[in-house]
Amino acid sequence: MSQRIDIAGLIASARANARESYVGHMNPAFAKLLDVIGFDRTYVRGEGQYLWDAQDNRVLDCLAGYGALALGRGHPVVVDAIAQCLALAPPAWVRWELNPLAAEAARRLTLQCGGSVERVFFTNSGTEAVEAAIKFARQHTGRPGLLAWSDSFHGLTYGALSINGNEDLRHGFGPLLPGATIVEFGDLETLERLLSSQTVAAMVVEPVQGKTLRSLAPGMLREVHTLCKQYGTLLIADEIQTGAARTGAFLAVHHEGVEPEIVVMAKALSGGFVPVGAVLVRSDIWDSTFSSMDRSVVHSSTFHEGPLAMIALIATLEVIAEDRLAARAAELGELLMRRLRQECAGIACVREIRGKGLMIGVDIDSARVPSFAKIPLLGRFTEPMIGQAAIMELLQAHSILAQTTGARRPLIKFMPPLVVNESDVEAIAIATAASCRALGAGRFYGAMRSVAGNILRSGLGLSTT
Repeated sequence: MSQRIDIAGLIASARANARESYVGHMNPAFAKLLDVIGFDRTYVRGEGQYLWDAQDNRVLDCLAGYGALALGRGHPVVVDAIAQCLALAPPAWVRWELNPLAAEAARRLTLQCGGSVERVFFTNSGTEAVEAAIKFARQHTGRPGLLAWSDSFHGLTYGALSINGNEDLRHGFGPLLPGATIVEFGDLETLERLLSSQTVAAMVVEPVQGKTLRSLAPGMLREVHTLCKQYGTLLIADEIQTGAARTGAFLAVHHEGVEPEIVVMAKALSGGFVPVGAVLVRSDIWDSTFSSMDRSVVHSSTFHEGPLAMIALIATLEVIAEDRLAARAAELGELLMRRLRQECAGIACVREIRGKGLMIGVDIDSARVPSFAKIPLLGRFTEPMIGQAAIMELLQAHSILAQTTGARRPLIKFMPPLVVNESDVEAIAIATAASCRALGAGRFYGAMRSVAGNILRSGLGLSTT
């Protein structure tokens, strides 16, 4: 008979051997990257909006698993719901039944989203949700074309990558999906010209771009939707990052009063506990794909609709509603934007602060970073590493974990859990200003020195072209 597994001992052993195991059996390039940027810490505990490393340093997590941990780590309501589910052990993946937990999760999710999206297909991730949405759109319209904005991010599987507006992520994986076209962000004239061909199945948009934190000017998303409807094209709202209260409304399109034909969600839907995504679809579009009994399983997935995922999703929706997290994101997001603008006023290298709710970006103007603060060794990596230096300083000097995005120019991105408080917001604003001020002054402060030293030690041989 199998012996009980000592999980605490397993975790301790895994931590002790993490580098050797990761380099030997996973991604050595990523391990080198962590060495270079000084992020090679071991985190041993997480609670709410905070992490603790092996040296018991507390870190404010403004990365939040790329937004998946909207409730923070270990939210007691979701933990309790999952524990109850494990104890009750409802039969999973029977398949030939009407899954009761999935049906209840779908009912509750459509109520939160409102509008005309009445049917739900659950997936295991956001990129799978995008893939399914593409299939729904093509089947319903009978058209091959797909459009997305430049700098957009919709996932990294083949179809999603084809509408990914970041060329660095697409490079080397072609030819991509035929009919997919990238449109310069906000270029309505080109958009209408492409739509007028009446060959486009869907336009896929992020209400707030995950890479750039840009959103269309007020009213423009409604114009895009009007153009789509005029030419018979479906609007797919990619709410994978923006959904589930992140921007101050349950869906970011709610700010504009837009009702897309298809909505895709993931990340925060389960509070970060269990991978889950969802495609919400208007009923006539759904019926075009699942059009008869013999086509009732024409799109499916082995592990979708698992009981833990459905329970985590239901519990997360409860917390979002009961704790008014959408309103909280709006209030604290407005406070953070205001404090960032106050603290960063007069810092030359801060070009703009933008975003919505608790999804905020600080755009760095690399031309305003003095040349003697840059590292010639980095070559074409100089621009991304300017942003990286700022977030290294945030972590090393201020114990705040954030990220820099790779879209064209450096941008510091904050997506903290929606349970952060006013003192956290104040800490982010003050620390960001201090980090940007040091960068703009051209001082070779700790982070940049670390980059240079780590590159020399690692012998990565980064290109200087």
